[in-house]
Amino acid sequence: MKDLIIVGAGPAGLLAGFTAAQKGLSVTIIEMKRDITTVNRACSAQFVLDEGYEGETLKAGDGKLLFTKNGFEVPYRGKLVPILHNYMYSPKGHRVAFEHEDLRPTALKFDKKELLRGLLEQCEKAGVEVRTNTMALKGRDNGKSVVLTLRGDRGQYELEAKKLIIAEGVNRRLTSIFGLNKGYQCMGIPLTCEYTLEGTEGIPHNSWIQYYGDVYHPFMEIMVGESTESDDALEFTVMGLGDMRPAAFFEKLVKDSPLTPNLKNARIIQRKGCGCCNYLSLSKPYHGNVLAIGDSAAHIEVINQGAMMCGYHAGNAVADELDGKKGFEAYAKWWNDAFEFNCDDPMEQLKLYGALSIKRTLADDEIDYLFSMLADEKHCGHFNQYEVPKNFWTDVLKHNEEIRKDRPALFDKLAAIRTFKEQGKF
Repeated sequence: MKDLIIVGAGPAGLLAGFTAAQKGLSVTIIEMKRDITTVNRACSAQFVLDEGYEGETLKAGDGKLLFTKNGFEVPYRGKLVPILHNYMYSPKGHRVAFEHEDLRPTALKFDKKELLRGLLEQCEKAGVEVRTNTMALKGRDNGKSVVLTLRGDRGQYELEAKKLIIAEGVNRRLTSIFGLNKGYQCMGIPLTCEYTLEGTEGIPHNSWIQYYGDVYHPFMEIMVGESTESDDALEFTVMGLGDMRPAAFFEKLVKDSPLTPNLKNARIIQRKGCGCCNYLSLSKPYHGNVLAIGDSAAHIEVINQGAMMCGYHAGNAVADELDGKKGFEAYAKWWNDAFEFNCDDPMEQLKLYGALSIKRTLADDEIDYLFSMLADEKHCGHFNQYEVPKNFWTDVLKHNEEIRKDRPALFDKLAAIRTFKEQGKF
């Protein structure tokens, strides 16, 4: 019997496997893909450099990533593209810029294939068994061990271990099978497509860009960022929901939007996509001998550096559990402290970020009005997806009296945001 089975060979699963093996545990990782380094899923592949982001301050260089607060490092020998600017554009092109005065990077675009390759090599050197092209069909926790039913190159069979880590990603299939999702409901299935384009014109590089307004997309921003595919390439991320497919919104973006002139000579060199079932985050991500980590327990993406932190702490947690300590309990405490989406009242958190959503709150002319007020001002350099909207609205509210005078209807619309600010929620 193995000490540990891990389902999922993404950054979280691979780091968990390596960390547990370093502690002397026998580890098997199960992965559906035949080639672990293949990346077909749309993914936010940036390392965020903000101080204290997710309880960490990341440093990169000399072929490795240093997690300075959590106290570990991982190999990375791939390309890194500095992100110097975080730009937000209104329908008429007013730009709000979040950047450091010295233009030091707020994030680094990286090649996820190379990240996975380095993590996999590290696992194999540590003696971790990796079974690819294998799917976990079902499982049971017997109290003293966990048994999984697997199907792969060896046919259908069972595998037993003392502990199980679920690192399968956002859809929580095994998380539900083992009862960790009990009482949680799927709140929606957003669809995401990521188009990598070459030949765009006039769109800034070394930037993370968000385009707001119905002229771009009816209910979400369009996100544009760097690509590691080539020096000319940019990635366009387009969301959909239900029958509203991302491809239709992308076609409109190309043919009938303010970006049409910028895309007239562009060509698609790569497409990626994903659909995920959104649940609230698990405040207790373990039950019995099973621990769910990373996106398998989260409301939204923990992103890659967060996934690796989850893997590191999970590997240590399993080793502690097998040593008679309360490793899962310690992991849960770290998990709840490290990520902002974990809070005492998750529904209140959703209300806050719903109110802070620029696209969901404002009409196009209102977006233009507010962005025009902020366009010539300096704004604090952040990449953090939680801090940027808070900083945006903090700067908007400095113009409260001007908005009240010029746009009383808009002023009334911002009442919820003012209330959250007055309550110290941001």
